[in-house]
Amino acid sequence: MGEAYRTQGQGDLRPGGRRALAGVAIGVAVRKGAPVPDISTPESVKRMLVAAKSVTYMDPTRGTSGMFVDEVMLPKLGVRDEVRAKTKFGEGGMIAEKVARGEVEVALHQMSEILPVEGVTPVGVLPPELQKVSIYTGAVTRVATAPAEASALLDFVASAEGRQLFLARGFSAP
Repeated sequence: MGEAYRTQGQGDLRPGGRRALAGVAIGVAVRKGAPVPDISTPESVKRMLVAAKSVTYMDPTRGTSGMFVDEVMLPKLGVRDEVRAKTKFGEGGMIAEKVARGEVEVALHQMSEILPVEGVTPVGVLPPELQKVSIYTGAVTRVATAPAEASALLDFVASAEGRQLFLARGFSAP
């Protein structure tokens, strides 16, 4: 692993300096004004994806949500090849903008990347059986130049008040 990915057990982090801050689930978006599909069950998600004329999700070679959708979720539903044939992969950023511009019908992406996009309707998160929640963590390293301030920031972000900032932007509690 690279230096940036060392863990607390490897000694680079201050003891007790690591905090789980937020989670983010994969969700669905459609163009504003379009009918909102049912995504409450794996079967309804499958029907939506088969019926869609076009789909976007992150290029699986570029992002974890795309890798999960492409390598786990779509095969689990038995529609990987069919959906891939009508997919315009996202290359980064707010890929739901493709939906807002009318380039594709459905976006599958992290909710924190869907909510800020004007011109789309966030349908909601995928059902638990098809879900991958990414957990974001903050930590204070042993070489931090202002460890008390860094710890105070993490304490705030992990607090009920700070968590509200994450929740409003499509994240969940970790």
